[in-house]
Amino acid sequence: MSVTMPDFDTLVSLHKQDPEALETFRRHLLREAVDSAPPAHRPALEKLLERIETARSSAASPIEAASIAFHMMRDSVNELHATWDQAMQELAQLQTSLLIERLRR
Repeated sequence: MSVTMPDFDTLVSLHKQDPEALETFRRHLLREAVDSAPPAHRPALEKLLERIETARSSAASPIEAASIAFHMMRDSVNELHATWDQAMQELAQLQTSLLIERLRR
């Protein structure tokens, strides 16, 4: 079952009137996202969700929690970029080796 995301103003109002309800809603959305993911991806998403929640709980303020989340995402993108570059370099080396082998024949 999919939950409709309220508009920004509604979320701000909920935060002001009942922060705990907003937190419950946030956790529900995250749980739904993990539960609706393909089964093969769920263990990794569970670990990621645990890392996010641990980081959030260590934050002294919502701004710090957002900053921690931003840094986690940035680190993840940097790691993905480095892995992609490495894969492209290895593919280029393989293609070069195959081309050289063909030319030798």
